Amino acid sequence: MTCCDRTIQDAAKLEKTAEGVAVHVDKSVDPQKVFAMVESCQTGRCDCLSAEAKAKVSAMEVSQGAEGTTIRIRGTVSEEEIEEAIGRSTKAL
Repeated sequence: MTCCDRTIQDAAKLEKTAEGVAVHVDKSVDPQKVFAMVESCQTGRCDCLSAEAKAKVSAMEVSQGAEGTTIRIRGTVSEEEIEEAIGRSTKAL
């Protein structure tokens, strides 16, 4: 697998949080690509999340740290729904 064949599924780990789900993207991924991906979700330009799952998301925040980029998804969406959405993503990192 080359760098350009990777998707978010290859570079992310999920964690259930008190507020929803955190998606930890490893530091090998350009943070700007993660920010762009989240922006697509926030503006409705992605089709990874089902309409039902989108309705359960109250907020998305992105932060960058030493170990990579974290997407914090708040709401009643489940870890499984986020895992399914990540599995449907075909955007190359």
